[in-house]
Amino acid sequence: MWLAVVSQPFDVGATVPELREADKDNGEFWVGNPFQFAYTKENLSAFEHNGVFFNTGNRDFLDMSFISGGDNRGDSRTVIGTDINQDGMPDLLIRQVGGGALVVYQNNFPKTNWLVISLRGEQSNSAGIGAKIAVTRGDLTVRRELLPIVNFLSQTPSRVHIGMADSDVAKEITIQWPAGGTTILKDVQANQHIRVYEKDDHIEKLY
Repeated sequence: MWLAVVSQPFDVGATVPELREADKDNGEFWVGNPFQFAYTKENLSAFEHNGVFFNTGNRDFLDMSFISGGDNRGDSRTVIGTDINQDGMPDLLIRQVGGGALVVYQNNFPKTNWLVISLRGEQSNSAGIGAKIAVTRGDLTVRRELLPIVNFLSQTPSRVHIGMADSDVAKEITIQWPAGGTTILKDVQANQHIRVYEKDDHIEKLY
């Protein structure tokens, strides 16, 4: 099934003509105005199942779609990973057109140590968007950028989640702020959500 639509944000009444004749025998159709799509009685879902893949850490992935229960076919449009119940384990929110508008998958993997970092900018923007964060745990340094992922009609929270594995302390946290400054923190306890202030490197525990 093929569909082509062209958004007309400045004229909701505009209509775009077909680029070619739609092949209705093969399920093709044309909607010249996306604002009128709800009235066409067409469905974008081809009942494809969602896929869930587990990173084994060896440059390989394990297909766990069925055993996780995540292989629903509800015409999903977006997925967001965030810690909903504040247990340090990122959960998944799926936004769908059918099969339930919002589906939440709780993370039931064995718990490990974790650290969540939010920022409060002063010279930089208030949420620290664009900051580069490096967290050293044991012999491994984990690097993240605070760039909230934006999906279709959704966005992740403005914070960074760091998996700490069996390390209960971050030996060093380096934050490179968008405005150019650098904050270095030493020996930060795991299993907490902290907010770091650009102005004076102050740390506030949120939970």
